[in-house]
Amino acid sequence: MSSQEQQALDALYDVDNVLTIDIVLPQADWDAVRGEQPAGGVCNFDWAGGSRYTWRKATSVEISGTKFPARTSFPDVGIKKKSFCGSIDSDKPCLHIDFGKFLDANKGPVQQLIGSRYLTLNNSVQDLSYLRQLLGYKLFELAGLPHSRANYARVLVNGTPIGQGVARVNSPGVFVNVEPIMPRYIERNFGDHKGNLYEIEHQDDFVDGRFSFVGVEPLSRFDDKADLRFAIDHLAAHGLAGAADVFDLDQFTRLYAMEFFLKHWDGYSRNTNNTYVYNDVDAVAQPGVDDIDFKLIPWGLDQTLQPARHFRLDTAGLLAKLVRDDPGRRAQVFDRIREYRETVFGRRTQQEVLKPLLDRMAAVLTGLGVPDVPAQLTIVRKQLRLATSAGYLCGGLPGAEGAYVRDDVTNECMHAGASEAVADGFEVTHRLRPANVDDADLWCFAPSGGGQGGGQSVRSKASGRFLHATATTSAQGHPLLATQAADDAFSVVPADPADDEFTSGGRFTLKNVRTGLSAAFGADPTPAGKPRVYQDPAPTQLYFT
Repeated sequence: MSSQEQQALDALYDVDNVLTIDIVLPQADWDAVRGEQPAGGVCNFDWAGGSRYTWRKATSVEISGTKFPARTSFPDVGIKKKSFCGSIDSDKPCLHIDFGKFLDANKGPVQQLIGSRYLTLNNSVQDLSYLRQLLGYKLFELAGLPHSRANYARVLVNGTPIGQGVARVNSPGVFVNVEPIMPRYIERNFGDHKGNLYEIEHQDDFVDGRFSFVGVEPLSRFDDKADLRFAIDHLAAHGLAGAADVFDLDQFTRLYAMEFFLKHWDGYSRNTNNTYVYNDVDAVAQPGVDDIDFKLIPWGLDQTLQPARHFRLDTAGLLAKLVRDDPGRRAQVFDRIREYRETVFGRRTQQEVLKPLLDRMAAVLTGLGVPDVPAQLTIVRKQLRLATSAGYLCGGLPGAEGAYVRDDVTNECMHAGASEAVADGFEVTHRLRPANVDDADLWCFAPSGGGQGGGQSVRSKASGRFLHATATTSAQGHPLLATQAADDAFSVVPADPADDEFTSGGRFTLKNVRTGLSAAFGADPTPAGKPRVYQDPAPTQLYFT
């Protein structure tokens, strides 16, 4: 691995380093690039005829960054349209740039300058927040999985931001600059690049009927797909045991759990799409079972963490189905969900890593003139909180460590009071979550030993007292909740969908087994004027963090 090149790439992809890429080429050639239609047609996933788009020669491409690199121009640079389905656009096309495509003399200088000859520029038309790709790859990094570096770029053609003057184009000239899966990527994530790399597009999978459609990437040592052929046949003959021979299933369970948390509906497990697979060995001409160790690589994260989608362990991909259907492997996936719930999506990571990262991204995007950044940021942050909650609802309720129980609308948390007595216990109220952790805001769940009909004991971490449905009513007529020494049973009822152990919306209601009433964050005041959490037929939708 060239440490100098990796350091240059780290500097290139720094989040605060906004690139400016100025492409110069005849207008007719640019019109040919942006207007080209993909060979085989739009959204044709059965195309097996090679590259869908044509490389064209730009007169020059100048690259500079607000921090790195210094303004440098290269002649005769390759440029090609990218995306043949969801992100396809002729006014603001996604682009591949290869500084060495047409001129060998460019290769050494550009690699010395920025660490690579390749750039991939995504238009983000499917994510108008421009946040999800950078965030998603960071989350995969935190999970210890392969990931791209990424930042933002202003891209101009002949001095004009791409898409400027077209009313339908959001944020003309603003692109997400994502590290492509090229040799330096493979070196950084796997340690070498002597294996074979394949791309999985929609409908592709590790089955005989899709073998001919799976594309071989140019960095592969061999292009005959012999290792992929062996793996497909071995999988068909031996099922899950065969998969364990030729795939790193421990790595796959981690990726599978992360696709759950990210709502990555357009990835492998839910749509057999936006995935690369790398054989992480020194490739040989005639591979056997000992020469194959496939690992999956996530890609295309622009449609993750969408509010309208569910968190789901789906089985569209064959590996996902084999793993989810097997009790032992399924247990491993839920172990990973519990692990990432506490680490990647835990309180400390959210506050110390993700919040600062999102703030940095928002500052850059605001400076680039991207509209509605604060509103989009709020949506994404809420999805991160709901991801944690979905991890509890699918992976097991909060135990002794406790978790916040929060109102889905106001984000306020349920608080166990210790000063206002009521009904042989103390008032339960709601408030904004303090900056510092207060155990009086954390609740621990365990199977109830004293309630009727099963359910969960809900205990304040601070006092050890149990949440209890009392017969005492407020002045407004609502029966109160209190913390008492006596156990009581509550049901955690998923709000959407119900009765699906593999799917969650991240929200729930808290229903008392005995009274049939649910927790509601209301306005009824305690004697000290604090808003109460009481029992009501109309529940408040809640989530865990």
